[in-house]
Amino acid sequence: MSDSKSASNSINDSVVMGDVHQHVTVHTDSKVSDVDLGFSMRMSENQPEYIPDAFPIRPDTKGPKSIGILLIFGALFLFFQAYGDVSLHQAEDLSTAEVEMLLVTPNSQGDGSDNVSVEQYQEFHDAARESGGYALRGYGLGVSSIMLLVGGTLLFFLNGSGAKLSLGGAVTGMVTGIWGSLLVKGAADAHLAGVLLLTYEIAGYFCGVCMFMCAGMAALPLINVRARLALYPEQKVRLVNDAEE
Repeated sequence: MSDSKSASNSINDSVVMGDVHQHVTVHTDSKVSDVDLGFSMRMSENQPEYIPDAFPIRPDTKGPKSIGILLIFGALFLFFQAYGDVSLHQAEDLSTAEVEMLLVTPNSQGDGSDNVSVEQYQEFHDAARESGGYALRGYGLGVSSIMLLVGGTLLFFLNGSGAKLSLGGAVTGMVTGIWGSLLVKGAADAHLAGVLLLTYEIAGYFCGVCMFMCAGMAALPLINVRARLALYPEQKVRLVNDAEE
């Protein structure tokens, strides 16, 4: 058709005995003509409107196994941290050589005005033991490491209880670790100065961040649909249309 003429197209559908025929009606200024497109579609009367499980959600087995391995490594790291805190809690007095070795690096970073003596560090150690900070953090992280180790192993073998056990262990470690770190930091504020104060403050933050990451990883298999199907294969996910509801 030329540019001087305007045309409008409309498609008329006629259904006869299950056939859909396409016709195009062309309107011009002078005449009206029908054009047959030359094809038709046949619709089956028994064809369902919705095919169930057309796009099934497949379980993801790699994700939970990878998270289980990471939780096992995290449990080993927490175990060594817990062992160190329990050892400090059980040690009534630190040897002079040990204290001097601990103070070499912090005392060398300042101008000398905030240097900590061996006697000051011994007083801090006694105050931290009496506050229960070492014991709370040490035993709490120990229990948390065991729960994470067992939970990570179960999660590697696609056992749903592993995710819940790991989540409980991470929350336990988070609470006891942060609480114990605050008690130790309180003793440090009373007896230490300079770089050591910042060191114990960062240690508390680091413990909280690590345990939060462990809790997040443990919760992922319980939130993700595909990972949950791998842990609980009896639970099925099926798409439902409005007509079935």
